[in-house]
Amino acid sequence: MILYVMRHAEAVEGNDALRDEWRYLTEKGRSTAAKVSSQIAKSGPKPRLTITSPLTRAVQTAEIAARNACRKNVVVASTLLLPGGDLAKLLLHLKECGSAKRVMLVGHEPQLGSLVATLLGRGEEAITLKKGSCVAFDYDPDKEDGKPAAFISYLAPGRKRITSPRKAFPKSQP
Repeated sequence: MILYVMRHAEAVEGNDALRDEWRYLTEKGRSTAAKVSSQIAKSGPKPRLTITSPLTRAVQTAEIAARNACRKNVVVASTLLLPGGDLAKLLLHLKECGSAKRVMLVGHEPQLGSLVATLLGRGEEAITLKKGSCVAFDYDPDKEDGKPAAFISYLAPGRKRITSPRKAFPKSQP
């Protein structure tokens, strides 16, 4: 399957009157989500299933991405993509979505950065995705070589597509 991992776009800051789960996208965030998802739709296979965190900012990002991706895209909210969600359970859920050929996940840091690091075979290394960015993988959880994902590209707001994992996510300096 083609797996897209997208961090929600820029959202308003939370405060005493606005709880974290209700934070919504700023105008800049909406624009970023639209631009990045349009680039995805123009340059590769379009996601048909979008699984998102149920938090407002992620749902809004997912809806914008789904609208730009494909008329037949289905958006589903999952608690597996809540901040602090269990990565092993998320990977198991992805395996169960095997019949879906093109899936997009929309969620939060640090969970998505950990997912990307795991898929790149970097274990516990910290990778931070920029708000509104998207990483694409060719994902096959049943591969027997221990490497279920092959990096395809990284799209960050305002930047050109990066097709090298080393350029997209340089290893941290000691």
